[in-house]
Amino acid sequence: MSEMIRQADSKGRVALPGFANATLIIERVSAAEYRVKKAKVIAEDDLVFQEESFPIVLSEKDAMRFLDLIENPPEPTEAAKAAAREYVKIYGHPLGHRAAEKGP
Repeated sequence: MSEMIRQADSKGRVALPGFANATLIIERVSAAEYRVKKAKVIAEDDLVFQEESFPIVLSEKDAMRFLDLIENPPEPTEAAKAAAREYVKIYGHPLGHRAAEKGP
């Protein structure tokens, strides 16, 4: 059996010819465990990020409505109130664990 040594690229990928022409991601889980995943390689030029479509240009009417809602927010719905109660139940503080760590 011939030995083949491959090195991972900067993103932790290893290309193995003969293995379905696949690129694998080998992730260290612990000192004794590794996770191997088959990766779908996408060219960086083909990646689309939602943030790239910013800034959103608003009409004057929409901009005024947005500013009005920021300055005068509507009352929360019952669903929003229930979600807030669930959040506090899970995290123990309305602003999450970081605010609770800092104290009053």
